Amino acid sequence: MMEDKMKPDVYTSTRKPRTREGRGFSQEEIKRAGLTLQEAKRLEIPLDKRRRTTHLQNIQTLKECFGTTIPLSEISGIGKTTEEKLKKAGILDAHDLAIVQFSTIAEKINLTEKTLKKWKAEARKLLRKQQTQKKTSKDNINR
Repeated sequence: MMEDKMKPDVYTSTRKPRTREGRGFSQEEIKRAGLTLQEAKRLEIPLDKRRRTTHLQNIQTLKECFGTTIPLSEISGIGKTTEEKLKKAGILDAHDLAIVQFSTIAEKINLTEKTLKKWKAEARKLLRKQQTQKKTSKDNINR
């Protein structure tokens, strides 16, 4: 099983921090990956309730493994340079863009609020489209 091999990276709290394999993902990492805690339990994703840290690397790993990723490049108006700026600001995909607040992005990236609203609306549209496709594929499987 792929889930059995999947472990998060955590950082040691020493003078020279290094990464090591963790016990499980933090609750915030699972939520930011677009999964609920119930889904994570059903998918047998390891959860470490003690961890309070979030690492973008772990969030991206969860998104890639469980198919909740819609790349920013699918949103019209976002090119390679804008995508890189958004990733530096912590917005990795359409899901992150759909849930982020304008004030947090505007401080990190010089863009107008009108442009951000347009991108956010399109990200939500893509996410709804993906959810309806998942529902119809599940319905077809159950038949």
